[in-house]
Amino acid sequence: MTLLDDPVIAADLAAYVDDQLDPHRRIAVAAHLARNPTLAAEVMGDLRLRDELRLALALTEPRATPATTQAARRLARAMGQDRLMRRLGRIAAVAALFGLGWLAHNGLGPLSVGVINASEPPPAFVEAALSAHTTSRLRIGMESQPEVPDFDPAEIRAATGIVLPEVPAGWTVQDVQVFPSPQGPSVEMSLDAGSLGAVSLFAVRPGRFTVLQPQAALRSGATVAWFQIGEVAHVLVSTEAASAELEAGAELLARTLY
Repeated sequence: MTLLDDPVIAADLAAYVDDQLDPHRRIAVAAHLARNPTLAAEVMGDLRLRDELRLALALTEPRATPATTQAARRLARAMGQDRLMRRLGRIAAVAALFGLGWLAHNGLGPLSVGVINASEPPPAFVEAALSAHTTSRLRIGMESQPEVPDFDPAEIRAATGIVLPEVPAGWTVQDVQVFPSPQGPSVEMSLDAGSLGAVSLFAVRPGRFTVLQPQAALRSGATVAWFQIGEVAHVLVSTEAASAELEAGAELLARTLY
């Protein structure tokens, strides 16, 4: 079976809207949409919203026109509709980020993040990240368990549905493993994060679509900083970095996903 013959799933549709499919897979998705007019209409709506978002982001440039302002207003109205949030996947997450003022380059200042209030327990996936961090540190210290620094983000996404952020310049991947977790398959990356020291990045699909800004907490002798964009949550874990530093690292990773 070739890529053209593989069944088209929801992740393919999201990647199609995001312009993240290779030409062969785009042909397969386009053929699938041609056979499903109702689904094709929904995807066309997603593409329209994506393009309106791009126009809205153009408001940050000096050449902004009334048309971009109108597009931003339509985008804001669309974001208020629950039906869009349920079906737009990552596009809706990006729109939500725009509405929350996450885009630092829009002149509104840096993101507002902070250490989470002790009365608000971290999400369950944070505990899974801590467990994966402990296991990965143990594995790195074992000579009989060689590290695997090479990985294919597209293959990981196809197999698990998990989208990984880009590794920032100056960070080095030491090991990448697919781990089980209470939330399902997860990805655990061990990294040398430059000034942050040794950190791990845990990614998982918690089973709930939401948008969480970076938050930090001290848990089990480690500092954790997490965020979620759409269906995928990410957690940075460190025993060396301070909360503010790890938050900055989480923010840096989040920005590569939209």
